[in-house]
Amino acid sequence: MMATTVPASTRTKQPEKGQPRNQQQNLVEATSSRAAMVQSAANAALTHTVSGISATGRSISSMVSSGLQSPKHRIVEMLHAFDVTDLASSARHTLSTTSSIVFSPLTVQAVKGDLTGIASLTGLTGMAPHLMASHYLKRATANAQALALTGAIQATPMPADQLLAEDIPEPAARVSLFQGFKASYPGHAKNGRRSKNHQRRRKQGYGETDADDPQAAFSSLLNERERTIKEQVKLQTQKTVIQCELDQIAASIETLQGKQKNLGFQLAKLSEREDDLADTLGEINDKLAGISEGNKNSNGQQMQLEYRNETRDSGTCMQTFYGHDGIVTCLDLNGPYGTMVTASRDRTTRVWDLTTFKCLGQLPGHEDYVECMQLEDTTLVTGSRDNTIRMWNLADLHHSQDSRSSSPSPSESSRHSNDITARMNDDDDYSRSSTDTLNVLDSCWTSTLNGHTGSVTCLYFEDSKLLSGSNDKTIKEWDMTTGQCVLTMDLLWAMSTSNTWSDWMNDGNDESYVGGLQFWQYALCSGTIDGAIRMWDLRTGQSHRTLAGHTGPVTTLQFDSFHVVSGGVDKSIRIWDLRTGGIQEILQYEDPVRSLQFDSSKIIVGSGDSLKIYDRNSQQHSYYTGHTNTVESVRFSDSVLASGGQDSTVRLWQR
Repeated sequence: MMATTVPASTRTKQPEKGQPRNQQQNLVEATSSRAAMVQSAANAALTHTVSGISATGRSISSMVSSGLQSPKHRIVEMLHAFDVTDLASSARHTLSTTSSIVFSPLTVQAVKGDLTGIASLTGLTGMAPHLMASHYLKRATANAQALALTGAIQATPMPADQLLAEDIPEPAARVSLFQGFKASYPGHAKNGRRSKNHQRRRKQGYGETDADDPQAAFSSLLNERERTIKEQVKLQTQKTVIQCELDQIAASIETLQGKQKNLGFQLAKLSEREDDLADTLGEINDKLAGISEGNKNSNGQQMQLEYRNETRDSGTCMQTFYGHDGIVTCLDLNGPYGTMVTASRDRTTRVWDLTTFKCLGQLPGHEDYVECMQLEDTTLVTGSRDNTIRMWNLADLHHSQDSRSSSPSPSESSRHSNDITARMNDDDDYSRSSTDTLNVLDSCWTSTLNGHTGSVTCLYFEDSKLLSGSNDKTIKEWDMTTGQCVLTMDLLWAMSTSNTWSDWMNDGNDESYVGGLQFWQYALCSGTIDGAIRMWDLRTGQSHRTLAGHTGPVTTLQFDSFHVVSGGVDKSIRIWDLRTGGIQEILQYEDPVRSLQFDSSKIIVGSGDSLKIYDRNSQQHSYYTGHTNTVESVRFSDSVLASGGQDSTVRLWQR
């Protein structure tokens, strides 16, 4: 570095070599005296400078504490106010260099926003006066000694701004100043930037803290705690949102599974219905082939079936049978072109040929009218109010005999119905006199079962096993081969154990005590006057399950593999799920339900003066109208539906 020169007025002349020794000694003493004076003046100036520097340090500390924007310029302005001539420039340059170092952006600890840097700067300003005083004291002593010995003052350092303006010479070493700086401070060598997370933490006041300042450390920990709480709340909110989405997905999955189960159930019903239709079609084809071979007249020509030649819509009444002069209580048929048996309160049981619509005759033997019956192929079982059960074999009936009385034509049937109505009004004995024209089919009777002490109200048989329900409050199991009763089930005991006794049972109700029953192997299902559906085990004779829901006597029921369908006086039909024991569906009507029969696709209901057809797939109702009074009994076989009612007629419908 270049040294600045001292003005000529302050220089001391060099002694010449040829002068005498006394003169040299005087010159030394004068020089020493002058050096002492200069040292005294320097000490005074130094004391003044030190006091100014102390004041400047305190000002810098106050400015840094108050957060001024440009403390460097303020320091320079304060230095101009000092009354220092010789040392003002050096002090100004020194403080300028100090402030440049302190406030330089390359400083390891930046002052702005850094509590540690501020604390360091405050310590520096406190130490500055002592450091500066020691430095200038050494400098002044050295200058005085140099002046005394050589007559010259040592060089004074150049100001920082002038030094920075000078060209930097090429160093002899291979490592430059800036390379050494990068090696010393690697954190500032990466483009002079910190990470985003570090900058964010510095902005939020999460910098390093001084271990000697507990208040700053406490504030930093509070800020860190607040940030942590905010992040925790944010995470909790995100967890809640994700959990809500998971719940929505789970609900959607459950809904789709329910739809899948429902569609699978509907598909199973359609498949079952398809199988039934295929079986029905095969049976019809077999019967058509048999009828075509067997039914020929005397001329060898095939007989014409009246309702087979036309294609009719569902619900069309194909034929109306007249002949009974009392309420038709029950009926059954074994096929669309087979045999139909009807019973009435006129105490007659009639057999009809569905091929020719002829009445083949009546079945004698019961002393009162028949309340229930079942016809399977050629086997017929009837239960009567005379407390007996009779079994019949209709295999010997010859449908083609011309000697049998025939059913009238539609026009003749209307006149015949009017004649019946008129005669019933004029003569009470018409019902008995009308039976004189019927053939008595006494050869069809096979056996009689005695054992009930009340009216037989319902029955069901399969293979050689028969079960019957009676108003004597019992259900009996019979062996049809031997005619013996093998089991009796007490309904009163079952009602007392299930607590299903109802108030309407004490109102003198004339309803049947057992409204309906059906069994399969050892499982029996019965519906009784207390409105309950009971499941029985025929091996033990005990009731093991009760389905309560009806609010009136049960009048009819039927079950399949999955459901029980029951109807009652409470004007409703209830569809029960055998797997859960709950009610799957309720159908409400305006009149009591007297009879029903169902398959996989439809439920046929006799209620009021019309037939209600409920489609189980579309869940829609359709109605067959034609009866003029309450429908008491309905039965269907394949595509033919028969109904009988209180208008004393039996109607045949296209199903």
